[in-house]
Amino acid sequence: MSQALRLVVVAQEFPYPPNHGGRADVWRRLRALKALGANLALVCWYEDGTNTPTESELAAVKAVVDTLVVIPKEGGARRAMLRLCRIAMGTPSHAAARMLSHNGFLGVVGQLAAFNANAVLLDSPYGGVFASRLSKHLGVPMFYRSHNIEHKYFQGQATAATGLRDQLAWRLACMHLHRFEKRMQHEAKISFDISADDLRFWQSQGLTNGVWLPPLPEAALDQVHAVNTTAVQARELTFLGNLHAPNNVRGLVWFVEKVMPIVWRARPQTIFTIAGARPGDVVKQLASAHAGVELVENVADVPGFLAASRVLVNPVLTGSGVNVKTLDMLMSERPIVSTPQGVAGLTPEIQALCRVASTPDQFALQVLQTIDDATINTAQRAACREQFSIGAVATMLELMLTKIHAK
Repeated sequence: MSQALRLVVVAQEFPYPPNHGGRADVWRRLRALKALGANLALVCWYEDGTNTPTESELAAVKAVVDTLVVIPKEGGARRAMLRLCRIAMGTPSHAAARMLSHNGFLGVVGQLAAFNANAVLLDSPYGGVFASRLSKHLGVPMFYRSHNIEHKYFQGQATAATGLRDQLAWRLACMHLHRFEKRMQHEAKISFDISADDLRFWQSQGLTNGVWLPPLPEAALDQVHAVNTTAVQARELTFLGNLHAPNNVRGLVWFVEKVMPIVWRARPQTIFTIAGARPGDVVKQLASAHAGVELVENVADVPGFLAASRVLVNPVLTGSGVNVKTLDMLMSERPIVSTPQGVAGLTPEIQALCRVASTPDQFALQVLQTIDDATINTAQRAACREQFSIGAVATMLELMLTKIHAK
């Protein structure tokens, strides 16, 4: 293609550090696009006063993108009332929280002026009002990348949430979301979907411009698959993922309270390691209440950590999209035991590389058998990785450039 891609990526949150699946998915795709020669601008939001990026975090992102615009989501009663008014007028809660005033929009446009964009990528729907407006303002095509069937995902999170306030917040976030997702998909020249299953769902609802774009595991970028089978296996049983999302927390509670007692009866010495970012009180209580559970926060080297575990587990019970944590596990040479939800969105051939169980008894049996025999089919695992390489992003880049030149 003669014209290089100059892409404004609109992401719902600042993507660094990539300490949960949504952030990691965006961050890895940005790195892949840069490696493939794209010029990038990033517009994203953060929680003012609680999640303000540090100078080192800003520097890490600026090393990947040419232009960075970081917008605070301000608090206060006035902003809360404005958000509620926007919800009442049909905008979903999380999208309403990222809407800009007229002057705010023009301010961001001014910061992007020198970038000379020829396309906009909306990465998840919540910056959708801004991305749609920017696309029209610049006269350039918009593309979309979905991370979940968001309205179903939020319904599942509402069910999994333990506190009344959290349940109400998740249910409020569901309002108008289905319609808004469809609007973003249909406005886009191409709607890239994280999950083959989710893509089929949207196609059944009339989507005609959908393309499967699987997420990248970290190892696909660093060219390190953690395949060192001689690595010291410091842990016997490991979960690695974000430790505050309700579906992850619910899955961990189920695993510790329903599955691990069966495992401990057969192997009292087994230690289950829960690792990840921002553990909430429920996860901390799980670790403190059980001598056979340890908690490791903020793992820096994901491939190395997984390689140093004998068996990897994903007990998530609800959700949609693709579990990025499962892909990171598949990049290792370690066996995986998962619930059906943990492998959802993957092809049957890839799902078959995991040992899948849905009940506590079945899951415990698979764990015990896998601890005793942790061998895997290395050839099949290697073949699976080809579907989750930087080549998938190269295909995305070519498809976008084709649409840009055709406009």
